[in-house]
Amino acid sequence: MPALSFISILRLNLMSNNAYFIKLVSIGSSPLSVVVHASSRVGLPAVLPCSVASHLESDRKPHIQWQTISGSVFERMGQEQFQGEAYRDRVDVPEELLVRGNCSLFLQDVRFSDAGIYESYLVVGESSIKKRIFIQSVYLAVIDHKDIKSVQTGAELILDLHTHQAEQVIFQNNNETDWTVLWEKDAVIKKKGYLEKRDKKLILSNVAARSAGTYKVLDSEGLALSTVKVTVTEPVLPKETETLQIQSALGKATMSMPPLRLITLFLTLNVMLQMN
Repeated sequence: MPALSFISILRLNLMSNNAYFIKLVSIGSSPLSVVVHASSRVGLPAVLPCSVASHLESDRKPHIQWQTISGSVFERMGQEQFQGEAYRDRVDVPEELLVRGNCSLFLQDVRFSDAGIYESYLVVGESSIKKRIFIQSVYLAVIDHKDIKSVQTGAELILDLHTHQAEQVIFQNNNETDWTVLWEKDAVIKKKGYLEKRDKKLILSNVAARSAGTYKVLDSEGLALSTVKVTVTEPVLPKETETLQIQSALGKATMSMPPLRLITLFLTLNVMLQMN
């Protein structure tokens, strides 16, 4: 990947014939050895670190720029700001932090497409001569969610969507190879055993043994935002309930038993109760 220029000098001079010319000088490039690594799970916030405390001028508002190889991400000088189209309403360098030298980029609702190298620059100088000082390169890795759940039969299975990027939920039973669509955004699916949306969660009521398997939450590109492996277990009975069930079963059985076997059965039951 080609590195971005980290120092640029832009000079604008007025010629005698009222013509303008622009002189742009690029010096060096950002060294890969200083790349800082950051990571976030998809749908969550991310903070890309940056500090310009050593470059601040007391009489000027700091002017910060963030960009990727694809284009501009965010720019701020005082209350004036610019957001790149792909980052609209998701990105900021808070002014109250910037004036203290913290130029960290705050990114909300991280997407897989946000992964890559980001570079920050401080713009200094007069209006006619601007210099961009390279500050920091940050590589952002975006990771999907993975989880393992164990649910008892008859209970509810709760799946987190994590983000409004979720478009579809698919399911694969442990004993099958095919995937079944259980939920689609803005679609009406009203079938027994299918998922019901509540806030940013999906609920599967009355879980059965057939509910065991793998659930995937997909985005609009078909990428897995999350993968959840689910096992289904039978409820564990309290010892008192188990004892009553044994006694009930034995009581029914004694009605047709001969006296000798009946005595043996009661002795066995007595030993079992003492062990409990």
